[in-house]
Amino acid sequence: MHGDFSRVIFDPARRFSAVLSQQGRVQLDAEINEQTAILLHYVRTLAADLLGPAAYPPEEDGIGGFGVDGFDGQTFTVTAGRMYVDGILCECDGIDYWEQPDGHLDPERESDLLPPGPFLVYLRVWERLVTAWEAPWIREVALGPAAPDTTARSRVVWQVCRLPLAPGSFVPDMRNASRFLRDRIRQDFEPRCLLAAQTRRPEENASPSELPPSSGYRGPENQLYRVEVHRGGTAETATFKWSRENGSVILPVRAVSGVSVELETLGRDDKLGVDTGDVVELVDDATVCRGASDRHDEDCSRLYTVTGIDYAGFRVELDGDPADDPYQPNVGRVAAHRPFLRRWDHDTSGREGGYSGGEFGLPVREGEWLRIEDGVEIWFEPSQESPRVYRRGDYWLIPARVLTSDIEWPRGRQGQPLRRRPHGVPYHYAPLAFVDPQGGDEFQLVDLRVPFPHRR
Repeated sequence: MHGDFSRVIFDPARRFSAVLSQQGRVQLDAEINEQTAILLHYVRTLAADLLGPAAYPPEEDGIGGFGVDGFDGQTFTVTAGRMYVDGILCECDGIDYWEQPDGHLDPERESDLLPPGPFLVYLRVWERLVTAWEAPWIREVALGPAAPDTTARSRVVWQVCRLPLAPGSFVPDMRNASRFLRDRIRQDFEPRCLLAAQTRRPEENASPSELPPSSGYRGPENQLYRVEVHRGGTAETATFKWSRENGSVILPVRAVSGVSVELETLGRDDKLGVDTGDVVELVDDATVCRGASDRHDEDCSRLYTVTGIDYAGFRVELDGDPADDPYQPNVGRVAAHRPFLRRWDHDTSGREGGYSGGEFGLPVREGEWLRIEDGVEIWFEPSQESPRVYRRGDYWLIPARVLTSDIEWPRGRQGQPLRRRPHGVPYHYAPLAFVDPQGGDEFQLVDLRVPFPHRR
């Protein structure tokens, strides 16, 4: 999540059961957040162990939550109720396929239309960070109109999706649908991408007078670096972006007119603001939710470079018109979607490690150390067999500390940085129904939801 965190330290392998405060000690955001993560891990693991990977409580009418009904070839309805997916509570008020709150579906996009042949309806569940800009009721008005935001929220997002199947293909049932769905999605993202991180080390046998100035972490402040996949696919097409603030620097958008973007603020200060030459991304609720795709397609929004700033009018000029972006031409133009600019810190001029990026981020280059800044380097691990697949939105977090002149990254016995899968985004899946149009108003519908065990 793109929060202003010092670091994220929860690891279930450590088997901690609680965070305990001590007298007169400093309270850190990472420790408070770890307590929340410990409790959520316990509750959700317990629910998943008792209920299975996905289950719903049947209601008195026998239908229960997230039941697929009313299919007419163009849409269907989803019944009101609850479902637990890997222990995560999902709640539905009863919606139409096209009107789901976090779907942001487009009838003109082929990938959103219901297929004419058989397909699987399933639930994709994940969590996103919500700030006071996206949810204004978080802010305490007693602190004043110009007061900084306080906390953020983690919100459960569920999306009803469809998976086209070949005519006459395997028809899943309640017992095997969950494994069938996960295997189908997993095969598009295997083998997963791996990353390692380190700080630059002096050459072997170098004398103190010959040590390069870039040895170790040289930044003036502690940082939480975020390396995030921007465009998915294999290494031939994938790109990435990075931020030294975990991507938490956002600037709310008032209006977009051509290449000019009017902002609510230019930032709290020089460090957490925007300047000429900065790389920014235009984002809103729709683009965040649509970014959670289960296909490793190469569609992605472009990144912009700030070419000018009107400080009096709170305006920035971009190097391109967002209306020309074929992936999201309407971003920033719907106030209800809470648009904002997110600042990224990578350089597009080619000074970083001798490589340059463009409007779609920095190219992924496997098998070599790529310089970030101030001595921090990353390594994308190549595969000896099939090419690794990069999923849009996958990210890694790298805490950098001034006191140690190093980063916090797991190392092996020989001190070599370990290759790690992305820290997120974790997605969870639950099959809902199998639908096979038969022509006209006829169709086959198989309910794939698993009800709770016997309830008194």
